[in-house]
Amino acid sequence: MSEKYEVTMTDSAVFTKQRVSPFLRQLLAVSGIVLYMIGTGANIAYPGVLLQQLRQPDSAVHLTPEHESWIASILGLALISGIIVAPFCLQKLGRRLTNQLSTLPALAGWALLVAAKDPTALLMSRSLQGFGMGIQAAAAPVSIAEYSAPKHRGAFLATIAFSFATGMLVAHIFGTLLYWRSAALACGSFYAVSLVLISLSPETPPFLATKGRFSECRKSFRWLRGQDDDAEKELEVLMNSQKHKDNQTPKVSKFKTYSGIIVKPEFYKPTVIMMFMFVLFQISGMTVVPSYTVPMMAEVTDGTIESYTSMLMVDVVRFATAVLACIVVNKLNRRTVLFLGIYISVASLLLTSLLLYLRDFGYIADEYKWTPVVPTLFYIFGKTLGILPIPWAIAGEIFPLAYRSLGSGISGMFLSIMFFVVVKTAPTSFRQIGVKGTFCVYGVSIAICGIFLFYLLPETKGKTLYEIESYFKGVKDKTGKVEVSEKDRILEKVEEG
Repeated sequence: MSEKYEVTMTDSAVFTKQRVSPFLRQLLAVSGIVLYMIGTGANIAYPGVLLQQLRQPDSAVHLTPEHESWIASILGLALISGIIVAPFCLQKLGRRLTNQLSTLPALAGWALLVAAKDPTALLMSRSLQGFGMGIQAAAAPVSIAEYSAPKHRGAFLATIAFSFATGMLVAHIFGTLLYWRSAALACGSFYAVSLVLISLSPETPPFLATKGRFSECRKSFRWLRGQDDDAEKELEVLMNSQKHKDNQTPKVSKFKTYSGIIVKPEFYKPTVIMMFMFVLFQISGMTVVPSYTVPMMAEVTDGTIESYTSMLMVDVVRFATAVLACIVVNKLNRRTVLFLGIYISVASLLLTSLLLYLRDFGYIADEYKWTPVVPTLFYIFGKTLGILPIPWAIAGEIFPLAYRSLGSGISGMFLSIMFFVVVKTAPTSFRQIGVKGTFCVYGVSIAICGIFLFYLLPETKGKTLYEIESYFKGVKDKTGKVEVSEKDRILEKVEEG
């Protein structure tokens, strides 16, 4: 007891000197991940400008249509390899080191892209970027959730959507104003700054506690959350619960461990939900639109608006909506925001498709040929408001701490597979059935995913991890409500933040 008191008093002397608020320290910890995700948005959107420049007769690298589709879609295949190793890295190396290491292949990919002289080098560079993105796709929501206090968690998780939108806008602006090699250098710089900021942040307290590194856990927790009475109680509950867990957990084989995990409803139910969430994320055109914005908008506008102007219109709407989403996600229920985005997206996609068909059959006068642009921009608004941020917010909340790494990896696999399938098939879809037909397919697919999620997805806003876990376990008291003790509430707030 004396040793424990001694360490506490020493730490107290250190942290009472800190004048930076806990919120700002959490913001610093999250900002490195946010910059990485800006780079991810740039990765996704960069083909939209790269391919346009390489189609010029005097381009340094000449591509076939097959090369183009692979350059846009190979990120999805590379994501799989990154997601496979992510759970191991998160469990064994920790959140901080995993985030640091994920920046290295991304930096190497952009460096190789800057120096690329043939299609093979371009594909290799995109593969390296995708590998880093795969690791970060699993690490980002986990890290942000564990760095954040519960009251800031929703807004911080919504910054993932903001980061994607910012990266897409930045990549298209750089690609419009700069030569593609210079644009690649500018986009890659986000990862360098991200690595610096991640290195300035501590490891997350929950991870340190699970590894029995309690002195480091105490320092990290206080650095992030301050040192008021409630925070001290939460800290002690966190460390004591992990000590108790270590003493009570019997040693069993890995096969028995994992076979026991996958049949637990608190694991497989969130995993199934996240599979549907990430399928929805991709089938909504989330990665197709940034990769093929110029040809897509060329058909939608029918030449009434210059291609790059229409591309930047899409980017500005996406960016402004992502800023709004950071506020909305923290204020409204998760289900409300998600289904609002689904309703707007489905209606806008089907209306755009109808208008394009009517225009092709001559039912829309020439002076109104631009009208499909309006529902298209509403589609961008809807999917950015709800379909872009909510899957990432839910991913940081829905898994219990013990299964968070594994669950994120498995559900992330669906994200990467659907990324590849949707982006790889997009050029063929645009050629065979046009933008109007593709939008119709996307609208119907979003509606189908939305129906499943309507019945599967619980509301998670304002609930502790224990309450969410109890919901999936089906544990309820006599009144039909989840029974939660005060100690469990404190413990789960610590695990969240």
